[in-house]
Amino acid sequence: MAFRRINGHDLKTGMRAGLIMATLIGLLAQVSLAAVQENASSAPPTVATAIIDNVPAYDGGALYAANCANCHGAFGEGDGIVTPSLAVVLLDLRYLAERNDGKFPQTFIHEVIDGRAMRAAHGPEDMPIWGAEFARGEGYDAAASARVAAKIDALIAYLESIQISGSD
Repeated sequence: MAFRRINGHDLKTGMRAGLIMATLIGLLAQVSLAAVQENASSAPPTVATAIIDNVPAYDGGALYAANCANCHGAFGEGDGIVTPSLAVVLLDLRYLAERNDGKFPQTFIHEVIDGRAMRAAHGPEDMPIWGAEFARGEGYDAAASARVAAKIDALIAYLESIQISGSD
């Protein structure tokens, strides 16, 4: 079998090197697959489980400081630096539970933050819909949706943690 030379290279040598490289890549892939299968549990994770397992833990206080404090105040008192320019008076977020018969209104707060429930002060011009704002920053695939939900959950947990009862 005759092989041609191209640009001073023997095609037979080049083909032999390519076959050797392809064989090595195939062997490495098989070894890697075997190692993964050996270390995997008996039930492989689903895509949803993998997404949830890879969602970072967010600091609700830091998210609040970065996204909410300008209006609602550093401590949730409704006295943020932009409140003088707002058309409404913001309520003290530390008393959400007290204003709801002592029970923190978690579902309602979630709906306000993600935009499903609108309040006078939370209209389109006044308060960003944080579900949409977080999604804009994270993206719109399943993993991004999980991160957005985790951010909202962290904010809600923070707000619940700052609650004060009338007797405090």
